[in-house]
Amino acid sequence: MILSARDIFKSYKDSDQVIEVLKGASLEVSSGDLICITGKSGCGKSTLLYILGLLDAPDKGELEIAGKMIDSRSNLAHEFRNRDLGFVFQFHYLIEDLTATDNVMLPQLILGKSEGAARKRAQELLDYLGLSHRLDRYPNQLSGGEQQRVSLARALANDPKLVLADEPTGNLDPAHSSEVWKMIRDLNKELDQSFVIVTHDHEAAMQANKVYELSEGVLRQDG
Repeated sequence: MILSARDIFKSYKDSDQVIEVLKGASLEVSSGDLICITGKSGCGKSTLLYILGLLDAPDKGELEIAGKMIDSRSNLAHEFRNRDLGFVFQFHYLIEDLTATDNVMLPQLILGKSEGAARKRAQELLDYLGLSHRLDRYPNQLSGGEQQRVSLARALANDPKLVLADEPTGNLDPAHSSEVWKMIRDLNKELDQSFVIVTHDHEAAMQANKVYELSEGVLRQDG
């Protein structure tokens, strides 16, 4: 088991109202899983993903990663987030002044890997994702699909146990969206990389081996 979230609750204040977003959501992620979470816009999918990724704290509930109970505000959570989790967002958030290679090197250098080893890993990942001819290009010299593939390579840079993706194709046209989904499926099948992906595209979600719908603050598995 990579991750287990049990009875996660989360609410927000909006003026004088308290909006309950998550009302006891639970999820288990095992090695090799490709999980998609669907649901209506504003239902709390991204909130749940950020809690799973230790970027936000639940009001109540338990989060276990790699066999350890984790408080998202602890130093241990910081270590897990940098070492064991990778993130892909709807917008690529690449650093515009860095090349594709340098963007993928960055999270490795932060963890103390040597420049030579980080460059080798970055170039191997970009080559695997079909970007060997784009290693020295800057983000504004890449197509939307290429930018998102660089973002995916960056998420994989430190060989995470789990990649969390928030609408990774939501800003792409259908052709580039299909391209990115193929890469995700290939990584899952060929490298046994685990993913939890939030998407509003139910048709794309059916490519996963487990599909959940978030509705009324609770996760329910499809099928």
